[in-house]
Amino acid sequence: MESYIELIIQANQKKFTDVERVIAQYFLDGNKELGIQELAKKLSVSNSSITRFCKKIGLANYKELIYLYKYSSKGAKNQNDSSISYVNLNYSLLLNDIIEKLDKEEVKKAALMIDAGRIIHYWGTGYNAFCGEDFQFKFSRLGKIVNVIKDEHSISMMAHGVQQGDLVVVSSISGDNEAIQEAVKTVSEKNAKVIVITANEKSPYKEFSNAFCLTSSMGKKDMGGISPQIPVLTVIDILYTEILAMYHEDTIKSWIKSEVILRGK
Repeated sequence: MESYIELIIQANQKKFTDVERVIAQYFLDGNKELGIQELAKKLSVSNSSITRFCKKIGLANYKELIYLYKYSSKGAKNQNDSSISYVNLNYSLLLNDIIEKLDKEEVKKAALMIDAGRIIHYWGTGYNAFCGEDFQFKFSRLGKIVNVIKDEHSISMMAHGVQQGDLVVVSSISGDNEAIQEAVKTVSEKNAKVIVITANEKSPYKEFSNAFCLTSSMGKKDMGGISPQIPVLTVIDILYTEILAMYHEDTIKSWIKSEVILRGK
């Protein structure tokens, strides 16, 4: 099995300039890991050329390239667990990207809004709808009433029923659906609170949000073996953990009480 670094370099090689082909060949040949300045000197190229090469193969920077190259090399040494190493590598890269993009202050604001609200409307279509079920499961244990809306038409209709002070959580990796944008605008004009979870930094939803939780997108990387819900589910886990950290004693008591009710005791 080819390593992950080989796959993404080969997938993009038609776009390379002559300089980028030299950089690509260095890694395809399995050479030693070097710092960006050392590599630039060795290959007689500029630091900026190496950085452009990284972006052209879908990586954020040279640091991510070296991280991926190092673990791809480790995985190549043991073909028996190549699939495990491949998925492990993808998860590591994805989680690092999510943590890097997610703003701590926005997480804090979103957690406070969730904690303050009792009735929460969760909007998400496609695989985002599955994330809504996880959100509902987690936060209902903390005494929240979570209403999950899973299709575009219902979201548009329900937007008119949202009241001032209600909380709406919008989950959309693309963050560019016109119908949902209009629905978000509608609830914002009613002074409802809006949390947006998306991978689109320039999402038009941002204008109407009170907390904007930016996550990662796997769209530019062929991250085989990774479920597309993971970027959103990770943000949900972080929000849930943030609330537990802020109000540990109260939330634990609420969780115990909800467990007793669910078991009918």
